[in-house]
Amino acid sequence: MNTFLKTTATLASLLLLLGHTNAGAGEAAESSSKSAPGVVTKVAKAVERGASAAGRGIEHGVKAAAKGIERGAKATEKAVSRVTGKVSKSPASSPAATVDK
Repeated sequence: MNTFLKTTATLASLLLLLGHTNAGAGEAAESSSKSAPGVVTKVAKAVERGASAAGRGIEHGVKAAAKGIERGAKATEKAVSRVTGKVSKSPASSPAATVDK
């Protein structure tokens, strides 16, 4: 899980940095090319929206993974409690059932 969180955090950081880098490049291109500022702005906005959507997707995936781990831990705890209850009720575990030889 720790590796998964580190990987998702790294990917989110990279996507955010790439989004800002591409937006900065778009602004520089927009100021240098006077003929088509609309296209550059549209591309910059598309990159920002894509980075934002990717960030939301990563957050959603991390939340889903955390919820899955919690559910798995709860199920394991429940199974351990059931097995412990069955073992403690079995006659082999009682002191009277043991035979000294």
